[in-house]
Amino acid sequence: MENSIVSTASFIGAGDFMVSETDPDFMLRHVADIMRAADVTYLNVEGPICDQGEVHAAITGVGIPVRSVPRAAKGLKNAGVDIVSLANNHTMDYGALGLEQTFELLGAQGIAYCGAGRNLVQARRPVSLQVKGLRVSFLSYTSVCLPAYAASRDGHGAAVVRASTSYDVNFRVVMQPGSPLHIRSHANPDDLRMVQEDVRAAKADADVVFVAWHWGVSERHGKVAEYQRELGCAAIDAGADAIVGHHAHMVLGVEFYKQRPIFYSVGNFAFDMSHHYFRPETVVIKCDIECSGLRNFRLLPFMANPARQPCPADERGTQRMAWMLEDLSDGMNTKINCAGREIEISPLTA
Repeated sequence: MENSIVSTASFIGAGDFMVSETDPDFMLRHVADIMRAADVTYLNVEGPICDQGEVHAAITGVGIPVRSVPRAAKGLKNAGVDIVSLANNHTMDYGALGLEQTFELLGAQGIAYCGAGRNLVQARRPVSLQVKGLRVSFLSYTSVCLPAYAASRDGHGAAVVRASTSYDVNFRVVMQPGSPLHIRSHANPDDLRMVQEDVRAAKADADVVFVAWHWGVSERHGKVAEYQRELGCAAIDAGADAIVGHHAHMVLGVEFYKQRPIFYSVGNFAFDMSHHYFRPETVVIKCDIECSGLRNFRLLPFMANPARQPCPADERGTQRMAWMLEDLSDGMNTKINCAGREIEISPLTA
């Protein structure tokens, strides 16, 4: 999209949000000022926001259903959230009724959403915000999802991008018992083409396109799956300006591809459920939006306190996070620089 207006808007992007018991305003009290100060604030809502609907039969015995309390929508509004992604592995935990209530509650607060809908066309549809003369579009997908949660031609659900997994023998097992298998994973070719079609269409009508992606492996796996790099790069090839990833429940590396960032996982943001593999660290993305793209990428480190509230890291904590990110981003063309209580990131090479 051509835009002759010279303007800059600020962006804040965060990870997974789910508040099932805690007061939402209390949960976000240490970060709300930062979120409200941005022109565009985004996060991922993990599961529906509802008190209606029955637990989806497909998740029984497979996972734990989650949802946020209805007042969470007002809490997000109070914290300055403008847009949320809904495509994740919990989108349909409480069925079509729970998802419908989510749409209603977010709509009542004026919060835009993407990645889920009453059918596949709606789930794939980009959502755009106008700010300071700039048009900023968002798409949202999940690659971790029960098949029954996928939106269909005439059924509620999430925008799903499938991937396949195979395992190759590690021949070192002959001399080294216990050697792990080599894990291979690849995007479904039809779904990859769908993503590129969506991104191109969004970019034709926007200055900047963010793609939110629920993907990868949790359980403290700590590695980026092969298909994630394939899909992230393909989305950027189609015109995406940044990929914001989540699901791992921990921070993962950042890759710069064609000068544009792929944040593989920014971690749990505000999540009031405990689990032994959840990491307390999270990062919030901060950057500038211009008609020519995104600039000045920084990461703001946060740590979950005992009440599971995200709290800003001090300078020593920021330095530790910078070292951790440097290790996680090894081989991903990313330069990490600790600057006080922010972490500056940029591409190593063009």
